Amino acid sequence: MVASLKNNSAIDVYLYNFNPPATKEELNEAQSKFNLTSAMIDFYSEANGITIEWEKEVPEGGLIAGMIDLLPIQEVFRDWKDNIYFDENDPCKALHPIDYFIGNACAGLYLDGSDNPEIYYYYRGRRIRPLGVDFEGYLQLLLKSRGFWYWQLAIAGPEDIDPSATMSREERNFREIMPQLFPDFNQSDFQRLEQ
Repeated sequence: MVASLKNNSAIDVYLYNFNPPATKEELNEAQSKFNLTSAMIDFYSEANGITIEWEKEVPEGGLIAGMIDLLPIQEVFRDWKDNIYFDENDPCKALHPIDYFIGNACAGLYLDGSDNPEIYYYYRGRRIRPLGVDFEGYLQLLLKSRGFWYWQLAIAGPEDIDPSATMSREERNFREIMPQLFPDFNQSDFQRLEQ
C-alpha cells in the first residue's frame, strides 16, 4: 500500500513507519490478556505497529488526508482508563484501540468475551458504534480506504447529534473524493451498517 501511495501523484505521503515484529514475549503477554486470533498473530508477527500519513492540498485552502496509526500490541491490551473509559461502569471499558488515527477518534477491539471480537468506532464523548468487521476485516478495509480521514463513518453512519442527517461531511468527502484519488476505489466495499 505504501508503494502505491508514494507512486500516486495526486497525494503526498509524508510519514510511514513500520515497527519491527512483536517479540515472542510481547505476543505471549498479549495472549495472557486475550486469546489472540490468527489474524492478530500474523499481523503483529510482521509489524508491531504501523503509521502512515498522507495528504493533498485543495485549491480552496482545505486539506484531504489519510491517517493510519495501528498501535503496537502491548498498547492495544493495556488499561485505557482515563483515555477511553472513565469509570468502571463505562461501556467503553471493553474497547481496546487498534487504530488511533487521530487524537479524538479510534477504531478498537470490543472485548466482550467473544473469541473474535468486533471492531467499533469511537469518538471521544460520544457513543461507540460497531463497524461490522473483526480485526482481519478491519485491516482489509483499511487497505482499501488507504486510511482516508474518518472513513469509518462510511460504515458507522452520521453522528447522532443531528438525527435528520443522512450522511456526515466526513462520509460525503470519503465517498466523493476517494474515486478521484484512487481509481480502483469501490463504494460497495463500504456499506453502511443498519443501526
